[in-house]
Amino acid sequence: MRRLLPLLFLTLLLSPFARADRRRAIVGDDTIVVGGLFSLTGDGATLGKASQAALELAARDINAELEALHSIYRVQTVVADTQLTPDGAVIGIQSLAAAGAVIVIGPQSSAEAAAILPYANEHGIIVISQASTASSLAIANDNLFRLAPNDRLEGAAIAALMHADGIDVVVPVWRNDSGNTGLKVSTSQLFTSAGGIATAGVSYPPTTTDFAATVTALGNAVRAAKNANPSKKVAVFIASFEEGAAILDRARLDPDLAVNWYSGDGLTQSRALLSPSAIATFAAATKFTAPAVSLSEETRNRWEPLSAEIQARVGFLPDAFSLSVYDAAWVSVLSSIEARNRADVRRDAFVRNVERYWGVTGPLALDAAGDRRVADFDFWTVKETGNSIDWAKTASYVSGRLVR
Repeated sequence: MRRLLPLLFLTLLLSPFARADRRRAIVGDDTIVVGGLFSLTGDGATLGKASQAALELAARDINAELEALHSIYRVQTVVADTQLTPDGAVIGIQSLAAAGAVIVIGPQSSAEAAAILPYANEHGIIVISQASTASSLAIANDNLFRLAPNDRLEGAAIAALMHADGIDVVVPVWRNDSGNTGLKVSTSQLFTSAGGIATAGVSYPPTTTDFAATVTALGNAVRAAKNANPSKKVAVFIASFEEGAAILDRARLDPDLAVNWYSGDGLTQSRALLSPSAIATFAAATKFTAPAVSLSEETRNRWEPLSAEIQARVGFLPDAFSLSVYDAAWVSVLSSIEARNRADVRRDAFVRNVERYWGVTGPLALDAAGDRRVADFDFWTVKETGNSIDWAKTASYVSGRLVR
């Protein structure tokens, strides 16, 4: 892992004169507290549990590296369960700050990120979200950084796949929060601009627990789309978190909803779609497909063993969003050490280092708003093979082109 360390950081650690000077210059604690804001329960638990495991492994590896280099610094982690709610995220970041966190990785959704941003800006906390995508949060010079590409990049990939699959009309259904609404808008616009038809669709409040009315409205919208376009192929696009499994559970009862289904990243590789078997069977029958940020073959020797370790802890393979938590921990801790753990220069150090950092998920370079600048995508489809149903990689979107 030592090859990951920036040259300046290595110089500071390995030079005895620099070490002595650093010991004299530092005032305060030499423990860097990294917080995690994850949905360990609720509709984002798949990503949340994998993210927590990635953070734990990052702390283990960073501390081993620091000990080997005889550094005075050590990393400590503390995690709060947001339950994928904005209120939970606000309570969580306050508890993490009380525990000494100066860096927070997460939260997973854009609604949560928007809720905590004022607190993070006011208290100088660096927030690094692994999954927030809303374009509305692409704000320069704030304390929110995102290792997920924003919804315009993801929407372009999804629209390209739907067109390649021969879809003419898409009926969206989405959770009415900032992230999922942004993804629905971007996907619909890009699909339409390429010659497709996107209907008005159906939205539901984030607090919804009974999806009977939502699915009834969706069935009516799909029937209307079929009637208005009798010779065209109609599909459903869902932008949601893991409550999407409950939507599919009701949708399977409506024969008119047995069309192709596509999703945003909120359901990618979700375990909720694989159990109970009735949901999994419907997802496989409708070729339910969702995108994930691609992992580079150039870094396979690093992300593959890490993925295996996370799988051993949580029971399933993590996606790139989860693995980016590992990268976020490394680059933010190294930046804190370069800044000698000083709050007044920590953000500037992070902005410098993230530009030149190549992690397990590839280059982390960000745009002017602090969002991941470039990303390719893999598409995962729920497929039945023999007696089992699971997610399988079925396509990729590389440099703006669909590859099968």
